Amino acid sequence: MLKPSKYPAFEIGHMIIEKNGKMCGCGQKGCFEAYSSMKALKDNIRKKIGITKNISGKEALQIIKDNTEEVKDIISEFIFNLSIGIRNLSEIFAPEVVSIGGSLAYYEEVFLTDLQKKVEKSNLYYTPKIVVAEFKNDAGLIGSTIK
Repeated sequence: MLKPSKYPAFEIGHMIIEKNGKMCGCGQKGCFEAYSSMKALKDNIRKKIGITKNISGKEALQIIKDNTEEVKDIISEFIFNLSIGIRNLSEIFAPEVVSIGGSLAYYEEVFLTDLQKKVEKSNLYYTPKIVVAEFKNDAGLIGSTIK
């Protein structure tokens, strides 16, 4: 029997990728979202650089460009964690393409090539092509309005 929930079904961000990992806003530990969301990336960059206030996606991208060596490990870990989630889903659903949307779509030059290589190396049987959503941050909004 289904229990009523305040969270919608098929929320891939709450797939566990790290047993006993970081606390997620949903109350679980180790969620994909806690490691591979834009919020997680910005928080990790902010902490590494020593910034106490929240930063925007544009500010985070500029920090990455200006401090590439200093945040290299953060980007590498982010790509690794994102590849785990993509691998898990591609082994189940075998999509031809995985489209990266939301604000992360503006970071294509930072992660896309390395992410594709990491997914190719880690997948057992199947590797989807990874692309950036054509409508970038508006992809979900536009997709949800199409009938």
